[in-house]
Amino acid sequence: MVFKFTNNIDLESANFKRRIKKKISFKNKVVFVNGFSASGKTMLAPIISSMENVESLIYPYEIEWISSFLYAGKIDRLSYQDFVKQFSDHTIYNQMMGRNSNFRPSDISSIFQTRKKLKYLKRIFQKGDNLIPKKIQDENPILNFTSSHLIFFINELAEAFGNRLLFIETFRDPIYMFRQIKILYKDVYLKNPQKIFTFQTDQDGFSSFFFDFFSKDEIFEEVNQKNLNRFIVDYLERIFTFYFNFDFSKITMNKGKIIFLPFEKFVLDPNDWINEITSFLNINKTQSLYNELKKQRVPRKNLHEGFTREVYRRYGNNKSGKKYKTSEEANLDYKNQIKLEFDRLIDGNLYERLENLSNKYNEWINIFDKKNSFS
Repeated sequence: MVFKFTNNIDLESANFKRRIKKKISFKNKVVFVNGFSASGKTMLAPIISSMENVESLIYPYEIEWISSFLYAGKIDRLSYQDFVKQFSDHTIYNQMMGRNSNFRPSDISSIFQTRKKLKYLKRIFQKGDNLIPKKIQDENPILNFTSSHLIFFINELAEAFGNRLLFIETFRDPIYMFRQIKILYKDVYLKNPQKIFTFQTDQDGFSSFFFDFFSKDEIFEEVNQKNLNRFIVDYLERIFTFYFNFDFSKITMNKGKIIFLPFEKFVLDPNDWINEITSFLNINKTQSLYNELKKQRVPRKNLHEGFTREVYRRYGNNKSGKKYKTSEEANLDYKNQIKLEFDRLIDGNLYERLENLSNKYNEWINIFDKKNSFS
């Protein structure tokens, strides 16, 4: 038997018929609630978790990390797919024994934020290990991942999971994303860069997002400019240019399902999306689901009547708690607040660009919603 360090392996003579892989996987469903920052994931993910047989939400950073390397061509597609299957199986295995449970009460992913807390508490005292695979087979628990930036890898994920996969892509009016992204960027990227738990692309000391690996050189200089408002507006324009030009014909779901969920449509009338989700997962609508919908104030009369969390207040969402008679009044007041964050002398026409993007988005979802929500 001969073992070698990787730097001594002769790749040209290596036996490429051999493959490192995940041989056998569980058959339980895997849900991804995915989107860019401030797109409504923290509203939707707890609703998904409240559904029958769905686990508490988990942030799968490991999948996001390896996705960055796939994007840059540093690993191959098959290795990527085997990794995400292995990670998902290991996650549900640990979750069924209470190892992945979050006991920090204030966190959105905490078991204390769910209506199934007693179930998760009991798990840590029950027998585990070799009993767990049969338990997963019998109970068929549904994984609930809350992720960012994985829409780029939808075909690879669909090929890996097949009919196990439900991928929900969330998006929201960019004018409503602006403030949260700005505060997030200040708090993490500028003040606490060690807390950036996503990989970045680096070029000559300039950094940008991993999905800029193949972008033009000037993107890196633009991203690192000092005008934060300009950076956020540029970023939002790039995100929605991607969405507006999304080629649905290139999606191959391999018997899985992808659902596109516009925040504004869902919170005002969620029934079509709830029906699609529960139907694909083959589960019933329970009182737990209705209770969580009520907690999240879904459906609501206008977009500003959402459930208030400390994290939302931290990101500037309706700090005053002001009540509005109509959605039009609420929207106008919010836009006026955002407008005050732009200085004409410094920012030029940035607010007008943001407002134009918002208008284009609202035109797009009215067409999009009718044709492409469920694929």
